[in-house]
Amino acid sequence: MPKVLIIEPTLVNFGDDRGGVHQDPADMPDVTKDAARVLTQNGRALYLDKRDDPSRGSVYTATPQMVKAAEAMAAARKAVVQAHEEEGGA
Repeated sequence: MPKVLIIEPTLVNFGDDRGGVHQDPADMPDVTKDAARVLTQNGRALYLDKRDDPSRGSVYTATPQMVKAAEAMAAARKAVVQAHEEEGGA
């Protein structure tokens, strides 16, 4: 299953009984090949590995800088959630 970088808020169908699952920008889920194709062609995601990209990296693949920025966003989001939980938030 290809791994993608979500670049727009979207619902992702993982091919199971959950239906569409919300994904925020900077999320990097493993998705089915069909879901990856639909998400990338609709401008909602980019492939992390150019070997998964039918264009072989020229159109639908995230750059290393994009991946680094997404990882930083994910770390910042996690830090905010942890700080909120430590303050007794729900």
